[in-house]
Amino acid sequence: MSCFCFVILHYQTVEDTIDCVNSILLNITDTEYEVIIVDNGSPNKSGAVLAETFKTNPKIKLIFSETNLGFTAGNNLGFEYAKKELNADFIALINNDTIIPQSDFVKLVVKKHNEMPFDILGPDIVTFKGRHQSPVFNKMSNLQVVDKYIRFYRKILLLNYLGLDNILERIKKFFVPVSSLHLENIKTEQDSTTEQKGVMLHGSALIFSKSYIDKYDGLYPGPFMYGEEAILDFISKRDNLSVLFYPEIKIIHKDDSATDTLFRKPLKKRRFYLKNFLKSSGILQLLMKEQ
Repeated sequence: MSCFCFVILHYQTVEDTIDCVNSILLNITDTEYEVIIVDNGSPNKSGAVLAETFKTNPKIKLIFSETNLGFTAGNNLGFEYAKKELNADFIALINNDTIIPQSDFVKLVVKKHNEMPFDILGPDIVTFKGRHQSPVFNKMSNLQVVDKYIRFYRKILLLNYLGLDNILERIKKFFVPVSSLHLENIKTEQDSTTEQKGVMLHGSALIFSKSYIDKYDGLYPGPFMYGEEAILDFISKRDNLSVLFYPEIKIIHKDDSATDTLFRKPLKKRRFYLKNFLKSSGILQLLMKEQ
């Protein structure tokens, strides 16, 4: 029997995490699985609330980090436990602000893998407003484009520090016209209704099979938050991994609840995004240059 593990990264928003875990416990009742919750150094002590809430459920394991490790390292903490302690055959990294609506979620993943072996699978991720988030258009698909984005966002970050945040969106099209990034003939709206191979997947829900688990210890280390999807897409293509978008599997995404609670002011939230996007882009740039 396959060992299927859900890894849920928790940071502060305890109601979201409880809703996410309960959606698994209440909906998936006829399949064996494990749930690993990683408390990512939540300063509001909400990890203790989760420990008390789920203390009698043997399916649930809580891991506590003393500090906020960020999205990548936090998820990798849970990934490592699932791999080394539970010998997982499948690991689903899902955001804590997601809901699993299907009773046969796990069975569908296993069945699809038996029919069409994959390294990474992405479900159809739907927001409360009905927007489909996966697959994702990869705007960072080559080194030339990555270089341009890094130069552009450095300028934007400087303007942010100068308090000119209100004009950033208005000037963006003048700094980086679409044609200069060689994207003018590329369709950026992705098809979320059909099964697709080799596409970039949204990072709020990623399912890894044993073939990936045996090769890697999680997501590529380095990024704190943002940009992980483009790095994973690059590594998947570099290492000839099988990536599949499978819309028969569904997940509901509330979207950005943790960062919304962390930053009440738009200026600081945008600065956080820009700084971490630049860090991730620099890592992707180095990987592309090494290749």
